[in-house]
Amino acid sequence: MPAEQQSLVSAVMDGLVDLASMAIDPKDGSLYEDPHPMRLRTYEDEHLMLWYQTVPHRCRVYLKRVNL
Repeated sequence: MPAEQQSLVSAVMDGLVDLASMAIDPKDGSLYEDPHPMRLRTYEDEHLMLWYQTVPHRCRVYLKRVNL
């Protein structure tokens, strides 16, 4: 992946990590009310689509796949 696209993915992941630390999903709202908090989630904008998973008990957000 070119460096420009790597920096874009990194910036998006930084934002998703910040939201997860506050227990917020960008699409669905509160992670506290999610019956399946570790499900595979998607994020998309005009530049990319990515799949990620939040694992609250490990304080982690895992990037699973990126489509540019």
